[in-house]
Amino acid sequence: MVQINAETDVDSLALPPAAAGPLLVTAEWPVRCGAVPPLADRFSTRPETAPDLNLALERSAAVALTPRSRRLGAGSSHDWLRCSGKTQLAAFYAESQWRTRALDLLVWVDASSTASVLSAYVAAVQSLTGIRTSGIAESVAASFLGWLRETDRRWLIVLDDVPDSSVLQGLWPAGPTGQVVLTTPSTQATVGLQNVLALELGPFSKREAMSYLVGRLSSDPDQRRGAIDLIDDLDCQPMALAQATATIGSSWMT
Repeated sequence: MVQINAETDVDSLALPPAAAGPLLVTAEWPVRCGAVPPLADRFSTRPETAPDLNLALERSAAVALTPRSRRLGAGSSHDWLRCSGKTQLAAFYAESQWRTRALDLLVWVDASSTASVLSAYVAAVQSLTGIRTSGIAESVAASFLGWLRETDRRWLIVLDDVPDSSVLQGLWPAGPTGQVVLTTPSTQATVGLQNVLALELGPFSKREAMSYLVGRLSSDPDQRRGAIDLIDDLDCQPMALAQATATIGSSWMT
């Protein structure tokens, strides 16, 4: 993906000079843009602890997956909140919608900075029009956002890893036929965003953690000895369990 900053001139990318005007979409549907992360080994939909994105997006066109706030003194001293599986759930939802032909347009956006969001929108315009764009990145993005507001095509935009709402200032996608899924490592990132349904995602349940651990250590059942204690020690945190099972699976340890 081409990387640009907020002031980058995208003459080398670009649509004709009318980039700020309506898009002339020539793509064959459906269209997808951006690299959706692959699902992790032994990915689980987490039926006991994960929010139902299908149901949530029936209630609100924009949903944010945020880390669950820790209770004071709860669990271990390690902070695994940034890695609770939010991106994985968003990727599963996006791919599920794509496979069932529920979408005409899927755009996966690295939303860690304003520059990366602009870059993703410019790339989406290129995919939709099939031609290179000219003008300022903000102008091309404005054309794309305008098209989203008016199109009758079904679209999903995933804004992954948003650090705070300022990154999306003037770049929020909206439209009557669209959905937005946002993931963020900060519970404060949705402050300032209106009409966004925030859903918290925390650790596995003990049953989910055991199922995950057993699946990851399936080649040698003896390595599962002490599993319950390990799950308790790691507070059922997905990333901690992923690292622990990777270490155990590649060694002689239980």
